[in-house]
Amino acid sequence: MKSQSMRVSLAMTMAGLIGTFVATGATLAQAQTEVVYATFLDPANKNDPRSEAQTRIIEAFEKANPGIKVRVLIDTNQQTTLRALRTKSNSPDAFRVNNFNAPEFVATGSVLALDDLIARDKFDMKDWLLPLDAAKIGGKLYGMQQDFRIPVLLYRKGMLEKAGIKPPRTYDEVCESGTKLSTLGNVVGYAVPLGTSGGPGGAQAFAELMFSSMATETTGKYFAPDGREMIIDRDQLLKTLQMVKDLYGKCGTTSKASIQFGYNEVHDGLRAGNVAMSNFGLYRFRAVQSGGAGDDLGWAPAPAFKADGKLVTYGYTAAVNANASQKEAAWQFIRFLGSPEAQAIAAEAGEVVARASVYETSPHFKTPDGERQKQWSQFIRERGQFVSYSVALTTFHQVLGEAAQRMILRNGSAEDARSEIEKGYKEALAKIAN
Repeated sequence: MKSQSMRVSLAMTMAGLIGTFVATGATLAQAQTEVVYATFLDPANKNDPRSEAQTRIIEAFEKANPGIKVRVLIDTNQQTTLRALRTKSNSPDAFRVNNFNAPEFVATGSVLALDDLIARDKFDMKDWLLPLDAAKIGGKLYGMQQDFRIPVLLYRKGMLEKAGIKPPRTYDEVCESGTKLSTLGNVVGYAVPLGTSGGPGGAQAFAELMFSSMATETTGKYFAPDGREMIIDRDQLLKTLQMVKDLYGKCGTTSKASIQFGYNEVHDGLRAGNVAMSNFGLYRFRAVQSGGAGDDLGWAPAPAFKADGKLVTYGYTAAVNANASQKEAAWQFIRFLGSPEAQAIAAEAGEVVARASVYETSPHFKTPDGERQKQWSQFIRERGQFVSYSVALTTFHQVLGEAAQRMILRNGSAEDARSEIEKGYKEALAKIAN
């Protein structure tokens, strides 16, 4: 009897241990569902409210989905992700990409179209600041829109007041302000960012914040829907290039010493008061303000050729790697990024979020910062327009920046710069095709 009792006891113990191992194994298996998310927002950067908001959003997602963990992969200029897509790597599972670089990413064949998943899960496609259909590429949606952006004029209030000018509404007014801005001394009156710093490559800041809107204002034509042919109206392109040359020349609003300015230099100049005004992304307003400009920083609609001219609207989307081993989990994550809950958190960090309902339900929009973001959202509705981008946009920006710099430094003509841009871009496309 004693032997039988010991055998029963041992069997029960073993069964208990097996049950424990099974339960533990199931828990570990659940915890091992990891989504690698590539983003330029560094969780360790405590000076960027967008990074802190990203951390809060991920924490909220993981709490709602305890079987999925998100690991952030820092990809400052998106090039690591682009290389991974080109080589059909299964990592990262999800990534952040802006609208103007999206065609280049989609052209790799490694970005998952979301249309079937959206239909399957009956995801809300109506509650958006701008229709998501406008962000489709080749008739398909490849990303979950996170925010919408439009160029704004950032300026130092005291400097413009001292020069006796108001925020210019048109580029003619920018030009006219040159003489008055010159009285400020060793200050760049209106910075034109032809340099390479702070972006994916080439004259990124110039193209994003000025050129794309200037060249498409009257027609909305930038690149063909397939992302290959440049279809900018020739007269509009010449007008744009001539104005850029004039801003460095006869207008006297900027100087050749600032020809290497990019995102970083303009940001630092506005913060320190070395730049009186420049086009910038509205997403940088709070960073410049808190970085030194304080209440002296103002904003206005970015200048255009006409006072009410259209300006290019763009933003960041979250997308899924078509080769990812965790596609379903990645979809659940980027779907959450587009939810009202996540969008409300992002709004607190200064983003003009994509979800329309958040502007009415979040208490943040009753704060001074929130009220300004709401004004920006209305500005986007009224004057924003989407354009089609190139599959070789980074290369195009490089060609554009070099042609514009040569035009200024060598006193070349707008026609010569136009010819160089068209020739350089065609050569870049030929290399892609081969």
